[in-house]
Amino acid sequence: MLLSRISTAEKFSRQDYILAYKDQFGESNIYTIEYALRKAVSEGEIIHVGRNQYAVSGKRRNYQYKYSEAAVQIASVIREEYPNVDFRVFELTQLNAFVNHLLAHNTIFVSVENDVIDFVFDTLRNEYPGRVMLKPKIEEYYRYLVDDQIVILRLPTETPKGTGEVWHSRIEKILVDIVVDKLLAKIVSPSEYKTIFTEAYERYLIDENTMFRYANRKGAGKKFRECMMEYLHPED
Repeated sequence: MLLSRISTAEKFSRQDYILAYKDQFGESNIYTIEYALRKAVSEGEIIHVGRNQYAVSGKRRNYQYKYSEAAVQIASVIREEYPNVDFRVFELTQLNAFVNHLLAHNTIFVSVENDVIDFVFDTLRNEYPGRVMLKPKIEEYYRYLVDDQIVILRLPTETPKGTGEVWHSRIEKILVDIVVDKLLAKIVSPSEYKTIFTEAYERYLIDENTMFRYANRKGAGKKFRECMMEYLHPED
């Protein structure tokens, strides 16, 4: 049973839930209340969205994206050749769910552990001749751009894993990368940021702890927070 105090809250903590439960039911036994919270989470009524952060599941949902056949094939090649390598895949057309101006041409970004990035590049270049770039500068990217271009980038340590397949890019990673990644920040127009952030926050559950930790790992925590404040809270 959802509590009236939390049913309209965007996010709430364990303590918020305890106080709301006591207020609504007059229950004082902490073990009973904690059991009710665990039960609500296990039944999907409430979703754990971060460290001591919860949300009502019916309001927003976990981010999911159906990858293109080209992206799935690339991921399959990497997994077959390098089964123990950590990597993520992000397609530029994933942003079409958020932007005002749809992206007509797709680019598939593959982020790979730095120790094996050259090996993965050679493998994909042999598999997809003429379509693979390794850490290109923006001028090189546009000069040799073709549809379903494959761009290989370095994967920062502790990059959040996908919730479906490990190689999927979580929404938290996408939001950080379009702002702070040297290449993506020049491909995605800042004029689209407000729409992307607003739509993402309205539709999906976002683990901000995960998102800010990833931004910090990329050495751009301050820049990313400033961007969020500008586009999500312009009045502050």
